[in-house]
Amino acid sequence: MTPATSGSRAHVPTAERALIGVLALQGDFAEHIASLRACGVEDLDVIEVRTLAQLASVDGLIIPGGESTTIARLLLAFDLMEPLRARIREG
Repeated sequence: MTPATSGSRAHVPTAERALIGVLALQGDFAEHIASLRACGVEDLDVIEVRTLAQLASVDGLIIPGGESTTIARLLLAFDLMEPLRARIREG
């Protein structure tokens, strides 16, 4: 993984670069990341999101389509359901 996908670095949102996460618990997350990079948007960093710290660091989150029951179970298993709901409520 490159630093832009590892999620291990601290991210300070700026007007110049946004950090977008792709929920990477199941599904075609790698394809979503590849598509974002293929768009050539220069002011965008993309990371895989699997942990609470990674979720907290992103400016936006893409949730790949898939089996919603499985995604819900994985969000619960990784303790991401309530933090994700809170982020959605916050806008």
